[in-house]
Amino acid sequence: MKKFTLSLLICFVFIKTIEASHIVGGEFELRHLENYQYRLNLIQYFDDVNGNEEAEDQFAIVYIFRKSDDGFVANARLDNVGSEFVDYTNPECEIPELSTRKILYTTILELPPSIYNDPEGYYVVYERCCRNYVTQNLQIPDQTGQTFYLEFPPVTKNGAPFVDTTPILFPPLSDYACINQPFYFDFSGSDPDGDSLAYSLAAPLNSSAFEALPTPTPNPHSSVEFSEGIGVSNMVPGTPPLRINQRGLLTVTPSQLGLFVFAIRVEEFRDGVKIGEVRRDFQMLVIDCNPGETPEIQARVKGSTAFYQEGTMLQFGLEDEKCLELFITDADPEEIITVEAKGVNFDQDIQALVSRKLSILNGPTDTLRLDFCLPDCPYVRGPMIIDLIAYDDACSVPLRDTLRLTVEVEGPQNSDPFIVGNPNVLNVDLNVGEEYELEIQGLDEDEDILILEAFGDGFDLDDLGIELQERLLVPGEVKKVLTWTPDCEAYDFRSQNEFTVFVELDDESECGLGEPDRLEIRFTVNLPDNNRPKITLEGLEETEITVRINEQLSFDVIAEDVDDDLLDLRAIGDGFDLADYAINFPGNSGIRRIRSPFSWRLSCNDIDLAERSSFDIIFLSTDQTGCSDPATDSLRIRINVLPPDNEAPTVFIRDVEADSIRGAVGVPVVLDVIGTDENEFDILTLRLTEVKLNDEPLDLEVVNFRFTNVRGRGTVGSRLFWVPDCSILSPDFNEAFFTLTFTVEDDQCFNSKSDTTSIVLSIGVLGLNFEDFEPRNAFTPNGDGSGDFFHLDFCNNPSSGCDLPIGTCANSFQRIEIYNRWGRMVYESAEPGFEWAAQDMSAGAYYYLVHYSREVYKGQVYIHLPELE
Repeated sequence: MKKFTLSLLICFVFIKTIEASHIVGGEFELRHLENYQYRLNLIQYFDDVNGNEEAEDQFAIVYIFRKSDDGFVANARLDNVGSEFVDYTNPECEIPELSTRKILYTTILELPPSIYNDPEGYYVVYERCCRNYVTQNLQIPDQTGQTFYLEFPPVTKNGAPFVDTTPILFPPLSDYACINQPFYFDFSGSDPDGDSLAYSLAAPLNSSAFEALPTPTPNPHSSVEFSEGIGVSNMVPGTPPLRINQRGLLTVTPSQLGLFVFAIRVEEFRDGVKIGEVRRDFQMLVIDCNPGETPEIQARVKGSTAFYQEGTMLQFGLEDEKCLELFITDADPEEIITVEAKGVNFDQDIQALVSRKLSILNGPTDTLRLDFCLPDCPYVRGPMIIDLIAYDDACSVPLRDTLRLTVEVEGPQNSDPFIVGNPNVLNVDLNVGEEYELEIQGLDEDEDILILEAFGDGFDLDDLGIELQERLLVPGEVKKVLTWTPDCEAYDFRSQNEFTVFVELDDESECGLGEPDRLEIRFTVNLPDNNRPKITLEGLEETEITVRINEQLSFDVIAEDVDDDLLDLRAIGDGFDLADYAINFPGNSGIRRIRSPFSWRLSCNDIDLAERSSFDIIFLSTDQTGCSDPATDSLRIRINVLPPDNEAPTVFIRDVEADSIRGAVGVPVVLDVIGTDENEFDILTLRLTEVKLNDEPLDLEVVNFRFTNVRGRGTVGSRLFWVPDCSILSPDFNEAFFTLTFTVEDDQCFNSKSDTTSIVLSIGVLGLNFEDFEPRNAFTPNGDGSGDFFHLDFCNNPSSGCDLPIGTCANSFQRIEIYNRWGRMVYESAEPGFEWAAQDMSAGAYYYLVHYSREVYKGQVYIHLPELE
């Protein structure tokens, strides 16, 4: 078996659907299985004569809505599990024009109480087109569909399960009606829960769109458009037109031929309150039939020659034989006659009092004779009203004749029992917790066994703790004691504090028809006074305080109740949610005195002072008495929030005390910049915020300073590294002044502070200093791969092992000239990376000149050729 849980997801199913004439009618059923599990049935009646076979669907998608706001709740798929033909009441009356098939769609649903708890309940809707095209009482039958509709209550009420199975409806209309002849059919249903059912005619509901399977829509639903002159009061025209009584019996004497659609509404009531509704649509076929003769029933007292006349009283004494002879005739030949006996003003089954139920009559000269004998004990005190009904087997429904008897039977003599000192009505005022006791004595002059019982008017005595205890029971006498101590734990007297208890005394007489004696006790329960709980604070002196961000606020909240009631303790923010600001107050519940801690670590992450800087918090405590209305105390505190205290951080350059330093092109500049904060928890950001060249702002991207902005807690540091080059100087190579500004800033919300420091770097061109350089002075160009060339390494740092300075912007390397000892130039190059191979040169000393822009360096080099020396 498939089982489905309702979901808020809608499944879109694409199927081939047929708009066709086929719908006779149908209804929903919702049957409780266990817990919150239900079976939902959709019953569809299919016209097997006029219907299109392709219009039978394999499944149906139904929708569930809330009654309170018509909001969508869920949908469900019901599968086609089979069909069966609807049998005629009398198979011999079968005609080819009427054949109906019952199709069942079903599924199992879970109705969780977390969803299905709306007090006004829910309704199920399914829509299908189309109704029979040959329907007489509709304007456009071939464009008219049906909306199947069922209302059901919530599955829980007042915190407890509320179980309901909707009515199991009456059998479908299986017979046709004959024009101008009375027609009747039992359309009554039953309710498994014992709920009351009320029947009424209703306008059939149309579908919401002219299509095979319209999407089910919420209320309101439109009704079908009747033909002119047709309405709910005459959906099947006749004299009288179609009617239904409160027992569910359909009656009509139709005056027109054809097929007529109608609807029945069955409302479900529990304890006088409507909890559900189911609708059934159906159709009635009216044809022309050969009228038959109605049977006739008469009765007379056995031994008498006079027949009974309706409206007269039959009286039987205690010793009389209480029998009647029944005479049934029918002018039609070979009729099967059924005789039924039914009580009108009593419920006992009296069919067995008729000597025979079924017989055959053979025409107008034949008479059926039966006996009808009453028991010695009457069913009610006073006259009994009895219907004797004779049916034949005519088509489409039996013709019948009813004889109503009014009979009074004298029963055995019996004295009514009585309650001693019965005031009939007793008013009792009780306080909660007060004990009440009443002894009740019953007597009977016939010394019959007595029955003394008590019951509540609309409530169960056990629910309130009312007891009736037996003290004495002997023939003719009974004593019982009724006791009650109203208890708030057992019942909430706030919703009802007035209760009526009926005490009834009856005897076990021979016929059980004694008139019981009754005492009515009207209780009024007086509710106790209720003192309001009181809220106090511990650890907080004032109800308006000021705190700063980053501070911790803690105190205890106490609630007390002098009545020792159950209390709760909670807090709410006035216009805000405590959780949004990380305010912690767990609350509490308990008896008499309870407490709960309040704590708040005010954090920049949770508070925006621009949005809110004052917080009103309301502490609430409500008692639960079970008797009186709850009492609540409240205490409001206001917390004003200020920005945090804050000391500015400090920024400095390590090992630099002056506000300026000198540098030169090509000489690295190294600065260690440090930011510190006395509050070691502050987050600091250290940045190079500005660079000026000769007091003019300079884009940081222009100068290739190597400095990383850093972020950290308490202390941060970053190093600036820079090697000035010639590009920073003016064309005339004048000294340049760079002003560097460093900023450190803390993260204190709403009170952030910062510090800056600046330093001036003066960058110029240094003169050439040859003193620290020792250029190489010899080489051996002999082709051995070692020292074959003369070259000079140029740099500005002699410690790196180079031969001569490379020069600066204003005094850079230009060329080198090499001369022999006779002053003839043997080599010249403008490349600082030159290599002189001294090819074809003799060993000995050579002299060279290194030309710079502003000066010349003179040097000497020796060529060693060992093989020649």
